[in-house]
Amino acid sequence: MFIAANWKMNLDKKSILEFTKSLQNFKFSNQINTCIFPPMTYTDYLYNLTNNLPISIGGQNCHFESFGAFTGEVSANFLKDTGCEYVLIGHSERRTLNNENNAEIKSRAETAINSSLKVILCVGENLTDREEGKALEQIEKQLNDCLPYNFNNSFIAYEPIWSIGTGKIPSAFEIQEMHTHIKKIVYRILNKNINVLYGGSVNVENINSIIEINNVDGVLVGGASLKAKDFLAIYSAAVKHLNISS
Repeated sequence: MFIAANWKMNLDKKSILEFTKSLQNFKFSNQINTCIFPPMTYTDYLYNLTNNLPISIGGQNCHFESFGAFTGEVSANFLKDTGCEYVLIGHSERRTLNNENNAEIKSRAETAINSSLKVILCVGENLTDREEGKALEQIEKQLNDCLPYNFNNSFIAYEPIWSIGTGKIPSAFEIQEMHTHIKKIVYRILNKNINVLYGGSVNVENINSIIEINNVDGVLVGGASLKAKDFLAIYSAAVKHLNISS
């Protein structure tokens, strides 16, 4: 089970310090892998605060070039240097707000993996695709266009765009159907099994029902990960689910 916490452009240095203080006496489980994705400027700061905890650090994005004249961009090598183990690639907000296309996302993923980062590659459909019955088709296209052949030790995150930050989530059947679809497509392309995370308005209230769905291997949490209390509640729900399942 994997818990990924994407802080987006939230939490300053003082807030991060307070957050990590709440983690110090928490009993973590060796059954759960956890990664926090802070704002880029605080990756090394968070890494130093959590280096005694079983928590990995990730970058929210990286450039497709390792270095060069790219003002305002971040190299995968730089993320690695600041303690990052993971990187988010193709998040819906990057696709929408920064106009990142599939070819660019594939290049970013390839570069990240070549820099020894583990990628969480995000895919998801908009509301129109869902309502018109084109969700599976849209995700298949994204995977065909974005998935690098060197996709090792990495994840897919299914994040329906219409669900992010809205409080609305797909039905259990829709999530299971999509995760099964994603795994079949990835296996067809790469001949390997892959873990798929669900992301989209994950919170304390719905975490139990989400992680009980077949083929959900973890969650990508946004706003609900900004408070240590909620983050740990989500984590604890995952631990409880694994203990019951076993």
